[in-house]
Amino acid sequence: MSKPSSGAEFRPDIQGLRALAVGIVMLAHAGFDRFAGGFIGVDVFFVISGFLIIGLLVAEAERTSRVSILGFYARRARRVLPAATVVLVACAAVAAWVLPYVRGIEVVKDTVWSAFFLANVRFASVETDYFAAGEPPSIVQHYWSLAVEEQFYLVIPLVIMAVAALHRRRNRAGAPTDPAGAPAAGGPATGAGGLRRQLAVVLVAVVALSLAWSVYATADNPSAAYFSTLARAWELAAGGLLAVLVWGRRVPAGRWVADGLALAGLALIVWGTLTFSGATAFPGIAAAVPVLGSLLLLAAGATTGGSDSLIGRLLACPPARVVGDWSYSLYLWHFPVFRAAVAEWGPLDRVQVLAAVVVTFALAGATYHLIEQPFRKRGTWRRVGRAIALYPASVALVVVAAVGANAAIQHQIDASADNPSIELGDYRKGELSKDPAVALVEASVIAAEEDRAVPGQLDPPLGEVRDSIAPLGDCDYRTGTQDLCAFGTADADRSIVVLGDSHGRAWGPTFTTIGERYGYAVYQLVLSGCPANQGTRSDPENGGEWEFCADFNDWTVEQVAQLQPDVVVIANNAYSQGSFKEIQMQGLADQVTALREVTDRVVLVGDTPRLPAMPGVCLSTRDVDLGDCLFAPAPGQIKKQKEFGAITRDNGGEYLDALDWFCSRRKCPSVIGDIVPLRDKDHISTPYAEKLAGPVAKRLGLDE
Repeated sequence: MSKPSSGAEFRPDIQGLRALAVGIVMLAHAGFDRFAGGFIGVDVFFVISGFLIIGLLVAEAERTSRVSILGFYARRARRVLPAATVVLVACAAVAAWVLPYVRGIEVVKDTVWSAFFLANVRFASVETDYFAAGEPPSIVQHYWSLAVEEQFYLVIPLVIMAVAALHRRRNRAGAPTDPAGAPAAGGPATGAGGLRRQLAVVLVAVVALSLAWSVYATADNPSAAYFSTLARAWELAAGGLLAVLVWGRRVPAGRWVADGLALAGLALIVWGTLTFSGATAFPGIAAAVPVLGSLLLLAAGATTGGSDSLIGRLLACPPARVVGDWSYSLYLWHFPVFRAAVAEWGPLDRVQVLAAVVVTFALAGATYHLIEQPFRKRGTWRRVGRAIALYPASVALVVVAAVGANAAIQHQIDASADNPSIELGDYRKGELSKDPAVALVEASVIAAEEDRAVPGQLDPPLGEVRDSIAPLGDCDYRTGTQDLCAFGTADADRSIVVLGDSHGRAWGPTFTTIGERYGYAVYQLVLSGCPANQGTRSDPENGGEWEFCADFNDWTVEQVAQLQPDVVVIANNAYSQGSFKEIQMQGLADQVTALREVTDRVVLVGDTPRLPAMPGVCLSTRDVDLGDCLFAPAPGQIKKQKEFGAITRDNGGEYLDALDWFCSRRKCPSVIGDIVPLRDKDHISTPYAEKLAGPVAKRLGLDE
């Protein structure tokens, strides 16, 4: 970091604090469970950023009575954009040539969102998307924090400018001014202390409001809160508030006071790193730990004894300063390097972690010296107009890279377009079941055992597997609606009601197609994550009581009583975690009993197999064949489904075992014929659900 132009003393200890922040982030992302809380390094960065950026803005406002917005964004452009753009372009290339096609396509989209500083919006959407659960993080997911900062800095300079303008107007009353608008020599004092007091009041309000929202949002929806600028703004504002109090000053305090403050701050950061984990409700009030720790360390360095204190000297030592200098590039590079290494090798051992760290430091050092420093120091880019032009140039470069990467991925997919699909005629009839649907599964298993090439014309196409989610029309009950939508033959006298969670939704196209073929109105009363079960799950967002799910299940029973359908179909996931694991059996018995009291026929459809990997991802890996993507189903889940079936029968319902439509001889192919049967590890793809309409209708006697 170069010396601030305000004349404030350069703080080498801040570079050491940056080194600490990036170090604990890297430890967490490298997979060291002991340092799982290292994600709080991002919060340390937020506080440092708020302290430095707002401190410089305050110094500018005191010096000139104004804030140059264009000058501010020019400085941000030189500081942030060149390195960020280079890494995004590199990630687009990795997406095109290294990652499986399915994931590569998503990463390409992520790079564009990141270029517009909207990565936090993108990843909040992904993290709260029920159907994205279980997928590995994007290699550019860490850009969410950069997006939060830039969104915050869209607003806070305008606020400081407005406060400075108001303060200037008040001081002008009765005061002679020079042509620049500042008080003339001999005129009344500018009241710099008054400006800081006014800014302090504003920042205290920002901290209070944002912290309150962070606590509420974290309790209500932690996945969304984690990426929320509104829930994080207080951390940057807290750093800014400290800057308002101490920027450009030395607080009288000896080295022992400085060490006491620094040790307390360091202890908080270390404690959070070692005790927090992915299960910690964050940010919320927990974020106060790294924020307060960072503020104490920054305050210690602002004392007269700070530079002589033990912690101050450690933070300012040459190795720490080098890592601090490189910290931005280290942060940008470490996550894609680590994630690419995991994609290539699986969980990393110590040697592989060391290799990833070496690569990260090499890339970061090169980026710092060849990209960061030239753009920040060369006179060419110090002109405001040229620096501002970096914004559209950065977006354009990333968009071009994304378009090229997407075209490269599609070209690689198209290269296998002529590979044949699996046909029943490829094998002797005596080897296969007389049931055509089951026979095709058996043929597909044999094809995989023979290591045949992946068919070229897959349905859904590899680039669309992830998005193969059953439609609900206007009746997505996650929105709170209580409308009824009739699928199939909407005006038919006969009807089918489908109940369940996301697995029930996935079977929806099967029964919609049955309704279209055989004359049934089909109602899909399904809610993702909420099984048709009287033993309600806890809320997956916050772990509390999920009243919405319980109320929804009661409502569905009421709708069944009113609709009087010919058959009620239940399709649920088999849950194996949390307290619901123990109560779902009795809850299912109660559900079937409740339904049998209001309708004549209840059928539980056995669940799809749960696979160890996503078929679409496996199939889109380079140089793969069908044998590489032949999986064994999770045995515990199959056993649990059999228990579900017994419970259903014992309480007057029927059980339809669906396993032989997906697996044969406990082997589950990733392609059946030319269809990818599962969109992820355990949800049916829409094309395969539609294909099963005939076999399901026949087994249930709905084809008459």
